[in-house]
Amino acid sequence: MIYYLPSCNFTAAHKDDSMKIRSWMSDHGVTVAGCCRPTQNLLKEGDLVLHNCTSCSLITYEASPQADQMSIYEYLLNEESFPWPDYHGEEITVQDCWRARNNMNEMKAVRECLKRMNMVPVELADNYEKTTFDGPFLYQKVSSGNLKIAPKTYGAIEKIVTPLPKEEIAEKMKEWVKQYTTQRTAVYCNACLRGIEMTDAEGVHLLSLMLGNL
Repeated sequence: MIYYLPSCNFTAAHKDDSMKIRSWMSDHGVTVAGCCRPTQNLLKEGDLVLHNCTSCSLITYEASPQADQMSIYEYLLNEESFPWPDYHGEEITVQDCWRARNNMNEMKAVRECLKRMNMVPVELADNYEKTTFDGPFLYQKVSSGNLKIAPKTYGAIEKIVTPLPKEEIAEKMKEWVKQYTTQRTAVYCNACLRGIEMTDAEGVHLLSLMLGNL
């Protein structure tokens, strides 16, 4: 069975977009799940899990090693019926996520999705596995729910997290975005987008860009 994890955070921040992709997935034979944590109890060997969220991905890797998974970006690149929008050659900065740094297939798919929409990806010096950016994630306490369901993964992250006041986090975000050279920056991580939104830079979630024709 193919499951789609819609991401609680993506849904909360982009309710209309979340409903659009849920409906499209359901119409095309994909089972739309709920929160990634209880969904782990449903997964069996041979199931395929689609995600648009770095936390959902990391939790699934640890909690359900019997299932296969891929990002929604990889999946939709191979769906002929998906209605890709056209952004007419817009240059857009690509912001990679630190928690996705080991998922090269997803990072490559992100660029291919942008190209499929007639966008020109602009790379940062610290891109792909070199990125150290994760919005405010590395400056806030790790979620107890994530620690409980994926203790190995999030226990290791907890050791390097340095909680900071919101004001200091915002300053770090403002310093980071100084390197952006395009009007908009594409992200595929909810925390990364929240970080950019703490600044004057304009961030946009890749999935939202992809849903322009739905």
